[in-house]
Amino acid sequence: RRMKARAPPPPNQPSAVSRIHSEEKSPAETAVTSDQSLVSMKENMINRSVDFTVILPSGVEQKSTVQGSKAVMDLLVDLCSQYRLNPSQHSLELKSSGTQQPLSYKPNTLIGALDVQIVLLKEKVPEEKTKRPLPRVPEKSVRLVVNYLKTQKAVVRVSPEVPLHSIIPAICEKCEVSQEHVVLLRDGITGEELELTKSLEELGIKELYAWDRKREPSRKASVSNDAIEKEKTRLLGLFQADRRSSK
Repeated sequence: RRMKARAPPPPNQPSAVSRIHSEEKSPAETAVTSDQSLVSMKENMINRSVDFTVILPSGVEQKSTVQGSKAVMDLLVDLCSQYRLNPSQHSLELKSSGTQQPLSYKPNTLIGALDVQIVLLKEKVPEEKTKRPLPRVPEKSVRLVVNYLKTQKAVVRVSPEVPLHSIIPAICEKCEVSQEHVVLLRDGITGEELELTKSLEELGIKELYAWDRKREPSRKASVSNDAIEKEKTRLLGLFQADRRSSK
């Protein structure tokens, strides 16, 4: 009796070995697939339109849209040209919506590769201004003669343009007089008290009297002996002149 021939396998039916090989890809093939998807993602980001807000140096905000394939340095040139600014005197600070920290980039970085929401167009500060301090104008000062404690004199260099109450500390330190008890007088004869809101220039003086109310019983005690002698001499001269004229 004849044996029946075994039936052939169905057409288009892959064998078990071929199915295993097709399901198990090599690491190299997987890496190629991953790189291809990454390249495709980058291309999509670069080719897309990027919308952002431009903040000008004046603080004015403007909406703008550019292609993601534009480099940052080209964007700077375009914005400066649009708003009539000098690109060499300005720079860009890029920010995303999720953070306040500026984004890091290089001049040739493509806009589409960055998550840009805000573009600050900032004016550069010249290096000379940051390095060189402003020239200091010398402060104007004069020599002020201060009479105190009957016969004492002191010379204090102060500004003639500031109110007297601003120079009281310097006077008290030099003359060893208490600020709480000092009174500034125009001279030792009239005992006229000076207005502390006025300056030496306004008062037209370069000499004054510092009266210490605690250490001296009266304003007359602040008059120096020289001043008394000068006044006596002046009065004696007037008296003698009157006697000669009466004869």
